[in-house]
Amino acid sequence: MKYDFCYDVPTRITSNIEIGVTNNEGKVVYSLQKYHKNIWQKLLALHFTTWFINVSIKNMAGKELVKVEDIGVAKRKWSLKDSANKENFILTDVSKFKMTERILEFHLDERKYIISKKTHTKQTTLYEDSEPIVIMEESGKLPPRKNYITLVKESSLSESEIICILHLFEIGV
Repeated sequence: MKYDFCYDVPTRITSNIEIGVTNNEGKVVYSLQKYHKNIWQKLLALHFTTWFINVSIKNMAGKELVKVEDIGVAKRKWSLKDSANKENFILTDVSKFKMTERILEFHLDERKYIISKKTHTKQTTLYEDSEPIVIMEESGKLPPRKNYITLVKESSLSESEIICILHLFEIGV
């Protein structure tokens, strides 16, 4: 299978372990981690597993590149903060009926981005103005499984932003 990045999906959705992201040469280039901002989030998340999903990605020197933090429980929203001092933007879960398709939407530099995954498929697609730019493929439905990320087209989003957003989508939407 041809891919640009790959990572193991934790068996438990509540897991806060650090996950290594490898490139197509098998070298670990990033680390992903789900985290909680405080003890209350952690306690509530034990029961409500999709509440308070915060994700960060670091380079191998340990420098945080991107973090996505939960800012809305009732209306699922996240704020993406990039260490490169780009403008922060809001990601919104716009799924109407999750039994058919999950959708996450955001706007950046006057462009509309949509992440979509139809039920009973192994493929998640990131669109920029209705053009597919990234495809993420699951190795299977049951653990242990891997996600393979393929960059289809150039984008204004960085690799670390793409990986972080796709992982958030995988575990939080």
